Amino acid sequence: MDAEKKFHASKFTKQWGKARRKISVGTCAAEIQCEPIVTLNLHIVGTKTGPLTGLMCGKEQLTGDCTDGDEDERSDVLSIDDPDMLDGLPCNGDGGTINWNRPIQEANGESVTLYDFKPGTGEHYGDPIADVYAVIARANNAILAIADGSDWGPKAREAARSAVRGSIECLNKRLFDSQYPLKTTRDVMNAILLSFDSAHKCILETEGTTSSALCVAVVCELVRPVRNKNWCVCVANLGDSACFVWSNRKGIAQEVTYGNSGKGCLGHAIGDKPDKSNLRCGFLPVHENDTVFLVTDGISENFDPVVLCEATSSGKAGAEKRGSTDKGTNAEHPPAAPIPEETESAKLAKLTELLLSARSHKRVEYLNADILVNTLFEYAIEATDEKRKFLERSWDDVDYIDAEDQSSKEYEILKVAEDYPGKVDHATAVAYKVGHLTDGQRHMSQTV
Repeated sequence: MDAEKKFHASKFTKQWGKARRKISVGTCAAEIQCEPIVTLNLHIVGTKTGPLTGLMCGKEQLTGDCTDGDEDERSDVLSIDDPDMLDGLPCNGDGGTINWNRPIQEANGESVTLYDFKPGTGEHYGDPIADVYAVIARANNAILAIADGSDWGPKAREAARSAVRGSIECLNKRLFDSQYPLKTTRDVMNAILLSFDSAHKCILETEGTTSSALCVAVVCELVRPVRNKNWCVCVANLGDSACFVWSNRKGIAQEVTYGNSGKGCLGHAIGDKPDKSNLRCGFLPVHENDTVFLVTDGISENFDPVVLCEATSSGKAGAEKRGSTDKGTNAEHPPAAPIPEETESAKLAKLTELLLSARSHKRVEYLNADILVNTLFEYAIEATDEKRKFLERSWDDVDYIDAEDQSSKEYEILKVAEDYPGKVDHATAVAYKVGHLTDGQRHMSQTV
């Protein structure tokens, strides 16, 4: 397949444009399609958090600490549509204590670093991984959350962990409060948005944190079908993470958080205030056996044709910039710079092709969460392999340079690395295959 076909997805633009119109998007719950939902079942079937111990590190149990206190202190992030219904609730929902050691094939997540090794250390640049994820799959609903801490280091990791912890704590109470049961998708969206307040407060209350992006989704069953679909996903996003749905029936990937500018974060963004500039909400009806998944930008940006050096914003092929055509690009006829709609379509086309191939290779009718997550990581590692190897070779050479010359040499290396495909970053994905679950679901082994 030549480079133009790889990135120039104008023929797909109409297809995904039609799909986009089925997504209800906005900046608050009032702008989201309102549909009645089936009563949410509290019974937990599967859970997973990470990387490594995830939310089990530090405060091991969800206690609700980040959602207690004066309600007025939690108004920094957004306004709830019906404060009397949700924001004034006492934090007495029966969320329960979570046992995070119950991964199942229908609900799974993983994190990996795509960064290169530091010479002679056995460690990667960017360690520790500053992403955190969690998924709780119940009998007829699921909560998924993913956070990407700003910058590197323990402070960024702790910010991400606090964001996910605060959000999950709030949702475990608000979604299952028997005194104030949630009845519609807007009620669910209000609860998700309120959980962002809790996440923000939890970051501020945790010593040694920075800021974090956050994406949270709730999947639940509808009382009546919407466009012949009996389930739905409600999602809120702030920052550069994203939510996708893989339609096992149609064999197509769709982004629920499309149009995201990548800006915004919770925590210490503007003093002790969050940056709300890119808060977005989404609602999409889905079929049973569809797979909902959240990813950080370490996954999603590695589907971008510009990041993959298949095109640049100036319309020049990435390989041509290095004076070669080893990436399959034609230096005499470089691909035109893709417009935003084409870039989005190209990313979805590449993602769809990847997941269709995985389904065929695995010879399965449905892609469960476990297969989908592993497929994404295999792809991201391969997409960044050439850049990572170049960096590792280059850093080995830097060790033999005088200290005063190292800074300029490192700058040169990073500039050249921009011409290699892929984005090295922390990469995280968490997924849930939609449907009714029972205790008979097969649990997977987990090593921590």
